[in-house]
Amino acid sequence: MSTDLRGFLAAYEKANPKEFCRIKNEVDPQYEVAAILTKLEELRKLPILYYEKVKGSAFPVVTNVYSTKKKIATSINIDPKKFREKYLEAVESPIPPRIVTDGPVMEQRIDASEVDLKALPMMIYHEGDAAPYITAGVVLAQDPESGQYNASFNRLMYKGRNKAGIFMTVGKHLHEIYSRLEDQGKPLPITISIGNHPAWGLGALYIGAYGRSELGIIGGLLGSSVEMIKGELAGNLFPADAEIVLEGFVEPHLREEEGPFCEFSGYATGKGLRPVVTIECMHLRKNAIYQDICGGQHREHLVVATIPMEANLYQSIKSAVPTVVDVHVPAPFSLIVSMKKRFQGQAQSAMIAAFSAEMYLKNVIVVDEDVDITDLQQVIWAVGTRTQADRDIIVIPGVRGSSLDPSAAAEGVVTKMGIDATAKPSLSAYAKRNKVPKEVMDRLQLDAYVNLDQL
Repeated sequence: MSTDLRGFLAAYEKANPKEFCRIKNEVDPQYEVAAILTKLEELRKLPILYYEKVKGSAFPVVTNVYSTKKKIATSINIDPKKFREKYLEAVESPIPPRIVTDGPVMEQRIDASEVDLKALPMMIYHEGDAAPYITAGVVLAQDPESGQYNASFNRLMYKGRNKAGIFMTVGKHLHEIYSRLEDQGKPLPITISIGNHPAWGLGALYIGAYGRSELGIIGGLLGSSVEMIKGELAGNLFPADAEIVLEGFVEPHLREEEGPFCEFSGYATGKGLRPVVTIECMHLRKNAIYQDICGGQHREHLVVATIPMEANLYQSIKSAVPTVVDVHVPAPFSLIVSMKKRFQGQAQSAMIAAFSAEMYLKNVIVVDEDVDITDLQQVIWAVGTRTQADRDIIVIPGVRGSSLDPSAAAEGVVTKMGIDATAKPSLSAYAKRNKVPKEVMDRLQLDAYVNLDQL
């Protein structure tokens, strides 16, 4: 099993040639890359896209690496149905990183005086984007108190030759690390790793307890320690086999305008005064590949985030309600939970546990185990037939949520809602669902009665 991006790409292209598309014609990073992806999604096609020629840059671009669970599962040699089990195993049994002194990413170096972010094929995806953005960079930063490293995805807006605006969600781990150093008037050293094995995406999107090492989770997913190199700035660390690494720092007490940017919510949101990153040097492999994640509500952006989110939410809710059956994130800020309800109040306990586990959550719907939570028609049916608003809806105003929610009254302050769509008093005592006997469904062969080719 490969542990770097290019190894994964080579293996996947060989094994799945119909799911890997090399685009040889030159494309413009302004809108055209997003347009090609959008047209393919409209046709329900989700191949990995490898753009060999991008206008204004010497780097090829790969995107859609995370567009299906199959691709990500293949990268760590598991069945896609085993994602939750594998992810929670990696969280509970992390494999610590190993420090090395050299690696492929050290093949070339560009110093501070020569760094120019414009050399990278940064994208403008949608009409609402304020500037070119780096979206697939994994930001690594060390907590000044525990010494642990945090890995996260943070959008980076081009501001100048060696400057970028960074969006850090208030209340999330990177923001807390930055705030602790800013309180001391100190800059936060960071590295931005671009072009990583898919396991890095799953680790960087971990939403659990503060201080837990995402590097250990990534190692757990890969089954071996990730090799890390100490950076030139004190406290910096980065993966030895990344394609491109930017080293720099986030300056304290400096805010400049960043955004708007078309986010996973489907809206151009997030304009505000935010911290600034200064890039001190760049490390890169020979013939480096630039990895991109198309912003907005594109498949890749949504799929990679839901895998660790659902795993962490399932674990957190199950600790409060052992009869939880499954969880599903169908849309931004929303969660559906299925459970075997044994007594009244369990649905509400599941809601509270979910809201406590994930700050971004705004709406939680709880249904019985007979409802397929991946079928939104069934979920809405349960809400319509098992819910009374005055009895089954709880509302929690003035709570910290996502600053990317365009409906928030203030930045990140929202009203959260839980809907108990379970049968009352219990599923066994509720009116029976329409159901054809299973024996008849199994026995009857439709083509014996209907010419399907004529329909």
